Order: sequence, then structure tokens, then C-alpha cells
Amino acid sequence: MNEKYDYDITVIGAGIAGMVAAVTAKGLGQRVAVVEKRRIGGNCTNYTCIPSKALIRLGHVCKDISWLVDQGIVAKPLCAFDTSQVMARIRSVVSAAYEKDRPETFEEIGIRVLYGDAVFTDRHHLKVNGRTVSSNKFIIAAGTRPFVPPIKGIEDVPYLTNETLYDLQELPKSLAILGGGVDGLEYASAFGRLGVETTVIELSDVILPMADRELALHLHRALVQDGITLKLGARAVETATHDGRLVLTYEDKSGQRGEIAVERLLVALGRKPDLAGLALENAGVNVTPRGIVTNAALQTSAPHIYACGDVVGPDQLASMAEYQGIIAATNAALPIKQKVHYRNSVYVIFTIPYLAFLGLTEAQAHAKYGHKMKVYRFEYSNMRRALIDGETTGLGKFICDGRGRLVGAHILGESAPEVIHEAQIVKAMGKPLRRTYGMTHAYPTYAQALVGRASQLAFLDYMKDNPFVRAALKIAPGISNGLEMARDRLAETRPRHSPDKACEINVSVQAGAAPPEVASMKAVYKGSDACVIMLPSAIMEIDHRFLEAAYAWQGRQNPRYVALDCREVIRINGLAAAMLVKFCARCRQRGQEVLAFGLHKDLRDVFAVSEIDQVIRVYDDEDQACSAMRTSPGAMELNAAPREPQPLANAACWAKPVDALRVPPMPAEARNLNVNGRRAVGPVNGFGPLWQKTFQLFIQDPSVAPEEAIALLKKNFPRYQPSFNHFYPSEKGIEAGELVLIDSSTPGGPVSTGVMVMYADERSFTFNTPQGHPECGFVSFSASEMDGGVIVLIIGLARASDPLYEAAFRIAGSKIQTRIWKHVLTSLALDLGFPPEITMTQECIDNRIRWREFRNTYYNAQLRTLVNEPKRWLQCLKKS
Repeated sequence: MNEKYDYDITVIGAGIAGMVAAVTAKGLGQRVAVVEKRRIGGNCTNYTCIPSKALIRLGHVCKDISWLVDQGIVAKPLCAFDTSQVMARIRSVVSAAYEKDRPETFEEIGIRVLYGDAVFTDRHHLKVNGRTVSSNKFIIAAGTRPFVPPIKGIEDVPYLTNETLYDLQELPKSLAILGGGVDGLEYASAFGRLGVETTVIELSDVILPMADRELALHLHRALVQDGITLKLGARAVETATHDGRLVLTYEDKSGQRGEIAVERLLVALGRKPDLAGLALENAGVNVTPRGIVTNAALQTSAPHIYACGDVVGPDQLASMAEYQGIIAATNAALPIKQKVHYRNSVYVIFTIPYLAFLGLTEAQAHAKYGHKMKVYRFEYSNMRRALIDGETTGLGKFICDGRGRLVGAHILGESAPEVIHEAQIVKAMGKPLRRTYGMTHAYPTYAQALVGRASQLAFLDYMKDNPFVRAALKIAPGISNGLEMARDRLAETRPRHSPDKACEINVSVQAGAAPPEVASMKAVYKGSDACVIMLPSAIMEIDHRFLEAAYAWQGRQNPRYVALDCREVIRINGLAAAMLVKFCARCRQRGQEVLAFGLHKDLRDVFAVSEIDQVIRVYDDEDQACSAMRTSPGAMELNAAPREPQPLANAACWAKPVDALRVPPMPAEARNLNVNGRRAVGPVNGFGPLWQKTFQLFIQDPSVAPEEAIALLKKNFPRYQPSFNHFYPSEKGIEAGELVLIDSSTPGGPVSTGVMVMYADERSFTFNTPQGHPECGFVSFSASEMDGGVIVLIIGLARASDPLYEAAFRIAGSKIQTRIWKHVLTSLALDLGFPPEITMTQECIDNRIRWREFRNTYYNAQLRTLVNEPKRWLQCLKKS
């Protein structure tokens, strides 16, 4: 103890992080004070966790009553409830929870509670309501406050936040929610079940992008089926009142506007750190717009001051705040410092149904482990416990690495918040999932149907992979069949559809019942051999995953043929061309053949210039495609009336296919080698594995338009290159069909090559490469709105061109490429006046070496540049 100060540790903020920190510090023998400017319990007890979960609980009760009505057990008149009592019930729950956290309970154990605004006067002193408090160390757990965007007219309407929502005396008849994140979807789910007409406005094109995409799609469908309207890819632009109702104007990404009239508006766009007035600069604490900067020990830039909870992040979770509170208090009280880690953090979204997850998603695991990963997948409709409870909507997914260790778990459905913790323990142990197969589970339970079954399947897979077992299976094939039958029985695998019946997959069964990337798409099966996917009118983004969603649907049946009906397509960009190539690569890994029919001449040109037609067999009409798939058009039942292919609305944004590239006049300083007369090629002609690299820059400023970012990128693209890389666009700049020459210095020597602008519009542009370029592939640059700002992406989908380049990429080339694109995004961010916060992910789409493309070595631009170097030196000597 240090008698020089009033207290050893002073905690600022009495939310869950602050109170856990205070109690922990007191338990370690410290003199502790807590400063709180409002109510003990902070946001969690008073405004977020407790009241929102009480609201959601009532939503679950209404769901259960509806189920009883559907079963004929309860008469409908009994389902009426008094909406005026809903908020009263929630306020009583909050009051009861507050009784557990009254100031007296902390004073009794020796923690001094001070009420008022805390203001740092120097590194060791605070002002609290005019009183000076000195402390040896501090822990800042000030929490957050609602973020309200600067929407026109927002201050003139009585909008709600999570802090004012529960002051309502009765439920509104209609509600608009700004924000489709965790909070927004939880509120929407609860209010929708309570009979409130609910609309969600969300800027992102998908809900919950951090969650596993398949489970997020299932949740999307469940919310819409509950009557909730989800307007994705839209942002609120204006609010006003008219005839006693609130009118909200929103705008989608195409610039089209719409209006909705509702009784109340709830702003649920997240929360921001509540640090105003603390005067942290007087204490030497560094702060960013996202919160307080700390190290792994939760120390701030002032070593005697720690921070925890929502002011630190990385996620605003009560569980994370509690964990950080313990670590911060322990480190403040003891000389040995502990470090925080979030490897085993659990995320739970209390929608109806629940969604809980931890670790890697299936896509992330595939990018990291490739074909070595294993996924154990269980549908609630096959679970005995779910049948008993009437909770058959849901899906569980457990993901293991090549050694069988659990690296991700994702559960959508009843009891997900509880069962996920069993998976959390297994993951934290770091042992193979099969090691837990001997842990018996009570039957029937969700834990038994999910974790128990997953561990048993992992054990069977381990047995199958054992070399001694494999040898025995070769001697006695019948054992192999028995093992497979046992595995299928445990997995409760569904049989395929009968081959003599056409089956329409439940993708577009109801208008609006599916996510936007699936709702406009129909997947129709002819038995188990053929699947036809009707593409929507616009295919404009690689991240929209409508083809990924289609692949998930048809991948369940694993048909021999996958046909793309292109008759409705009127808009496609370079990102979508890359997605088609990626889609075909994944289909081929499953032994599936991809066909396309109904292409207008414009779309055929797109397929030709991107060389998609080399991996997708193109047919004129449905009859030809069905003949190739050995099925009949009538069985497909795609549409009652015949449709004609549509011309592309953005055909002018595409380069025209040419047999050979012709270089126009270029700057004199460009070497101008290895482009003229070459053919433009894509990923389908490369040698090495197919990789997708994604570089992301987020600009958190709604005043920056995507078009502005792309225009700046086009204009300054040569200037944004690092010093060893030189780009020389033609006079017209980065426009469709134009060429850009490249002179680069690499550890292996100079390289002179170029790229063709395959596609260019106001929001994106895409390069493809000529023969001899280090890569065969596409590089796309795009910008779009996201979470109140702009996200700029560079997405490369390519293979190394030949064996020499493949070796070079494995040694140093991949790192050099990463350095180039990060430099480009950094330069763009600095030009826009924002700090460059760049993330990079990479995914191996196809790890096969394509040996037949060994011949690409003949065009190797680096070898040809090196051969030309003596000639260039002689020319330079003559000129001098």
C-alpha cells in the first residue's frame, strides 16, 4: 500500500468491467474506490444486457404460445396480451438486478463508491464533484454511449436508443430500427415476435458478416419468416414527422430512395466510448476514436493507468469486459503482468433462434487449412430434442483442423448459448475433438445431439484414417461399408432425392423469405445429377456470396452437373467474373461440371474476355444444356414462359475480346516489353495453386463517397506505387480496354510487363494479365459503403504463370506483392486524410499444380526482360 495517496486503485466506471475490477483489486488487498456518474451496474444492468434479454425472453414466450396454438393445444383468444405491461415487466427486472448491485453491497466489503463526473487534473489526481481524489493507480472502465449518426432531421424527431427504449409505456404498433448488427437484430427479433411491425435498415449487404455465412443465411430466413422486413444495402438519409407518424427516408446503393412511415424509430448503430470530460490528456493516456489504446497487459500509454471493458474492445461484450476487469485489476495490484488473449472468446446473438459461435468460420478454416479441414454439420430438424421442443429451425457446425483439433464451432438454434460453452472448453484444451467421445451426454439433449455426435464422428474419422484400419478395410471391404453406415447413422445423413423426381430447393419458396443474394435466385434439381441455378439480374460484388449461397444449396446434393441460367443477367462487373472463376474451381474440386446457357452476345463477350468460357461450357438455350446434362427441360420447370437473354446494361464498362493486345502510344520512359501481341489471360490459364488475396481499407467517414475513392485511385495509381514498381497507363487512363505498362525491380531482376483494364466503372475496376506476366489472373479494386464509412478492397484472384514464377512467389514474390498493394491503400488513405488501417486475408481456392501450363515458361516476362537488358544498355550508351 502507498499511504501517499487516498487509494491504491481507483476504478472509473461501475459497469460490469469496473465492478469486477474493483472486487478483484479489493480481494488482492488494495484500497479501492469506484467513481460512477450514473447508476451502479453501468450499461449492462441498466440499458443493454439485462433489459434486452428480458425483452427477448418475452419474445420467446410469444413464440412458444404461437407453437401451442399451431398444435391446437391453446385456443387463439388466449394469446392476447397486454402490451402496456411489457415494458413495465422489463423495468421490474432491471430494478431487481440493480438490487444485487446497490452501492451498499460494495461499501460493506470496503470499496468506496463516489458519485459524479471524474476529471483528471494530473497523472495521479481526479476531480469528482469538486472533490480531489488521489490514487496510486487507475483502471478506466467508463463504458460507452449510443452512437447517433448525423442524419438530416434526426434531432427533430423523438428517436429511441437502448437508453430510452425502456421508458416507453407500451409497445409501438410499428418500429424502424437503424442498424442490422447484433443489437439491431436482437431488438428486431424480439419486437417482431411481440407483434410489432418491424423494419431494419442496414448498410451492409449481408447480416452479421463476422458469422459463418451459412448460419447467417439461415438466420436471415428465420427473421423474415417472423415478419421482419430487412432492407439491406440501404442507409437512412432523412427523418421527419408527418400526421403524427415518423417518416424515414432511406437510399440503396444504386441511389434509389424509399420511405417508410412508422410509429417509433430505434437507433441501434452501436455504441462509442464514453470518454468525453475525463481529460485523459492530463494523465498522458492516448485515445483514438475507437477507444483507449492499451498493450496486451491492458496498460495505457501511462503505465500506472489501466483500461478495460468497452472502452478497449476489441468487442463490446459483457463476458469480455468481465475477463478484462480481472486481468486489469490483477496487473494493477501485482508486479507480474498477465496478458489478455481472445482465442477462445464466445459470441452469442440472442435472436430467435439464438446464434452462438467461436473460432474460425468454415470459409476462414478452408483458407487456412485447405482440404485437410473437416466439418461436422448437424441440422436441428434431425435432432430428437428439437422435435420434442418444436424447435426444428437450426444448424450446428463444428470445424476441425488437419490434426482433428476443434478450431471453430457455430450453432444456430435452441440452447445455442449454453451448448457453445462445451465447445469452448474443448477448443481451449487444444486436444483433438475425438478425445471427448467417451464423455457421455444425457439423452435427449442439444449437447448430446451437437457436441456429443461431433466427437463420435471425429473418432470414426480418426479410425478410418488410421493406417492399420485402412489396411484392414482393404482386406475386408464389408467392414468399410459398415463403418460408413455407422458414420452416416451418427450424422443422421439425409438420403438424396429420388433420381426420377425434380425437386426445387427451398431457396425462393416465399417472396422475401430468403436473403437478397438468394431470394432472386432459384435452384432446381433433376434428381441428384443436375442442378440449374437461375442467376439474378445484377451480379456486382464478390462479397455478396449469392453464388456461394447457391453452391451451398446445390452442394448438399452434390450433383454431377451445375448449370447457370443467365437469361436474366443485365449487369455484371469484374468482381463477379472473379467469383464465377472461383465458383467453377470449387465445383471442379467436387467433380462437378459447370454449364451456362441463355447468354446474350454482350455476356458472351464478357465470358470471352475473362476466359470464363474456358471453364464453363456455354450453350445457346435450355434445351441444349439439358441435353448435355442428360435430362429434359420440362423437368426443370424454371419458368412457364420462354425468356430471351437480355443485353448488358453496363456492356460499355467491359473491354472487348481481342486475339492479341496492341500497345498504344505510351510514355517514353516505359520499357514496353512483353505486352504487344500477347493474349490477355485469366486464372484459368495459370500454373500454380489458385489464391485469393483480399486487402481491405476502412475509411470511417460517411462524407467520403465510394466514387471519390475510386476516382482518386484511378487518377493517382502510378503515384501510389512503391519506388521499385512503375505503372504507365495509356493517355485515356484506367478505362475499359486500355493497357497499363509495368516496369518493376525484383530480387530476381527487372520485369517489364503490363495489364489490361478488363472492366471499369465508377465504383470498381479490374485488371487482367497478359501472357508472361508473373500471374495469370484478375486484380479488382472496389469501394462501397459500410458501417457509416467506405470500405476499399483490392482483391486478387490468380495463379503463378509458370514453374519459375511459382518458385519465386513461394520464396519472396508473395511478400513483395503484399507490400505493393498495402502501399497503394496506404497512399490512398493518406491522400484522403485518414490513418491507414489495412487488413489482409488470403484463401487457397484450388491447391493443385496444373502441369500442362508448364509451357507458359516460354512467355516468361522476367526471362525476356533480362535477355533484353544488354540491348537496352547499348541503346542508352548510344544516346549518351
